[in-house]
Amino acid sequence: MATDLSLLGEVFVISSLFLLAIGYYISEREHVFLGKRFPTQIGNQFSILGWLCLGFFWWIQVEYYILIKDPVNALICAAAVPFFGYLAYHEYLSIIWKSTYEPLRWLAAMTVVAGGIYFFVERVPLLAGWLIHLVAEQSIWLLDIFGIENTLGSIDYGEGSRIYRSGSEHEEVRVSIEGDSWKDPLAPSVNIVLACTALQSMIIFVGGVICTKAPLHRRFNAFLVTVPPIYILNLVRNAAVIWLTYEHVWGVDTFFWAHAVYAKIGSLLALVVLAIAVFHFLPEMQDSILGVIDLPLREAPEEAPTLPFAKDMPNIVLYIIVSSLILFPFGASSNSIGDQGIVVDWPLEEMYVISLVLIISSIFLLCFYRDPYREIQEGIVSPADGLVQKVITKQGMIHISVFMGLQNVHVNRSPIDGKVISQRHKAGGYTPAFSKDSDKNERLITKLDTDLGIFKITQIAGFLVRRIVSYIEPSQVIERGERIGLIHFGSRVDLSFESSGIRIKIKEGDRILAGQTIAEFTPMSSLSVAEKLMEGPKRLFSKIQASAIDKGD
Repeated sequence: MATDLSLLGEVFVISSLFLLAIGYYISEREHVFLGKRFPTQIGNQFSILGWLCLGFFWWIQVEYYILIKDPVNALICAAAVPFFGYLAYHEYLSIIWKSTYEPLRWLAAMTVVAGGIYFFVERVPLLAGWLIHLVAEQSIWLLDIFGIENTLGSIDYGEGSRIYRSGSEHEEVRVSIEGDSWKDPLAPSVNIVLACTALQSMIIFVGGVICTKAPLHRRFNAFLVTVPPIYILNLVRNAAVIWLTYEHVWGVDTFFWAHAVYAKIGSLLALVVLAIAVFHFLPEMQDSILGVIDLPLREAPEEAPTLPFAKDMPNIVLYIIVSSLILFPFGASSNSIGDQGIVVDWPLEEMYVISLVLIISSIFLLCFYRDPYREIQEGIVSPADGLVQKVITKQGMIHISVFMGLQNVHVNRSPIDGKVISQRHKAGGYTPAFSKDSDKNERLITKLDTDLGIFKITQIAGFLVRRIVSYIEPSQVIERGERIGLIHFGSRVDLSFESSGIRIKIKEGDRILAGQTIAEFTPMSSLSVAEKLMEGPKRLFSKIQASAIDKGD
């Protein structure tokens, strides 16, 4: 590569295979090494690092594909970090859900087997040259059967060591094929390289078959119906491409159509047929593949811990993150490509600027939509993180306002145990939430029936995004500290409840967290007999009083 990332690339790819192998082994069951217990979650942690290393390895290959003007493979490599990051995310889910997802373990094992074989062959030019020469020799043997004579050239190892060569150096080993006297003089020369050996296709099936949990005889049968046919069909493909190219059948575009179009379409159809044959012998392998495809549909177990991000976080946040990660390697390559004087008809510098803007936006959005753990204290607790704007007592009612800035968590919680009596949404204006006139903004008013009377919770939207998402509904019973909703961007939460027997623990100007005690009340057990007798009428009065205050909302 133009940028000297060969050593970093080797570290990434070797580390990924090593980490995924350890992760697969440990995540199978609990292990004990040297008297120390290693739970399965340790294996998931190794796998997380393995998937990320594999993603970054392919990420830094983008520059090479830009240099050879191959936008398709460049785009695939640029999407590696989001893709493998998604697999790492599901390893994280396995940790917090304390559950094993077997299709993901199968994919990790298959990656280790297939990737290990390909890595070994590609990085050792002597071994790659032997395989390429064997395939080239047998390809022209097929042509010889039909009287089409060819000459096999010597192995061209390129520059660098023949014992071990970094994959990032991209010095392909090749064997040339000459068409002797029958070759059209306008036809280009054909070379057999490692990609022409069908090694990638064969090792994918080999890895999938070996790592599938099934009886040995069925896995052996699946191997027989896939690997030998792939090898033979690849020889036929090579022979056909050589003949069509040297005959110059479709003019200067013959090699492109033969190699990049028809051969690839034929290979794809053949792989589909062979996959169906494999599934006949190994339905377990089909289940594993479908399980990987169904990762987005993976369901959390009952009472599973919540993720550290808000429920109903907009999908646009994920789109921005993925877009920034895909664009960044394109832009990051612009300087080194420009230094070589190579002109690429892609707006690389603009991609770099856009990717940085998107990355910064992604960080901001992830921080905004975070939903961290909060310790729920006793008494009446704060419904939100933020600044206490107002604490007043008026007409026997306490009114508290908590302002949430952009830096605060915007997931709101219930201040007390209760039953949802009603919810009412009211449209409004665009006034900033910290303004006194924000009472006229869009808001959601929720009333709870509690042991202390009626609690009114008013969630007020700000001026940027006027949207309030509720997690609860009427007649639902909720607990103190339970998440009740999300307000997008700048916002405020107001509380109104009866002041009798309440001792306020906060004051204006305090900064508080959701779940933190803001007021205490006297338990029923400590009331006098007379007070207990008066409790019923007092609660009825508080309901009437709260209803009167609500007028005008």
